[in-house]
Amino acid sequence: MADYTFYVNDYFGSAIPENAFAGMAAQARQYLNKWKRRYRVTASGPEAENMAICAMAETLWSYRKEGLYSARVGSVTVRYDVNRASLAKELYEKASIYLDIYRGYGNG
Repeated sequence: MADYTFYVNDYFGSAIPENAFAGMAAQARQYLNKWKRRYRVTASGPEAENMAICAMAETLWSYRKEGLYSARVGSVTVRYDVNRASLAKELYEKASIYLDIYRGYGNG
């Protein structure tokens, strides 16, 4: 599983602070799990899925860091109008660096 140690030592990431990594990785894993339910996802190596999670987590972090995702003041959360299609496309592109994701029909 991609944890902060893997992120820093194997992925060589530095964009996400340690206290935020678990949340970003959990969100990235949710996207990947959805794709696994809908499409055929195969890894090119033993750590490919963890690398994809890290890449996707950085993308999610950049959206959140720039204030493009959501903001919370007290008990009120405001979600900004993020172009979900653009975010999903970017997450897919990052994951596809490490994973083969076949979204078509037939034998692929």
